[in-house]
Amino acid sequence: MEDNGTVIQLKNALNQLLNAYESLKAESEQLKQENKKIIENLENLENVNSGLTDKLSSLNDTTDHHSVEMGEMLDRIESILGDDSDDSEKYVTDDVTVEDELPLSDEVDSMINDENTEDEIDNSNNNSTKDIDLGRMQSLLNGFNN
Repeated sequence: MEDNGTVIQLKNALNQLLNAYESLKAESEQLKQENKKIIENLENLENVNSGLTDKLSSLNDTTDHHSVEMGEMLDRIESILGDDSDDSEKYVTDDVTVEDELPLSDEVDSMINDENTEDEIDNSNNNSTKDIDLGRMQSLLNGFNN
């Protein structure tokens, strides 16, 4: 009988070992599948990172190119504005002569109004062009600073 009891105990122990082995084997397979998914996700993230790095490099190249172009444009604008300021100084220094006789007040008022109207038209055209250019340049520069 002792042999029979020992055989039963060995059988139970072997069954427990087999059940534990099957359980560990199932866990191992599950861990292998999870590991495989993690490796695939890592590869996907590396591909995405590579693509983003390429895009960033392209954007930096484009930004550098635009910065160079903007610098050239600003240099041209400064040279043009520098030439205009020299011309305006020439007009400021023109001599004005005053006649001995003064015109009547109505004539003076109409002359002043005509001159003011012409000056306002010229100034509004010049200012609006300069304001648009300067405003546009400012917005472009602000865009590159960000």
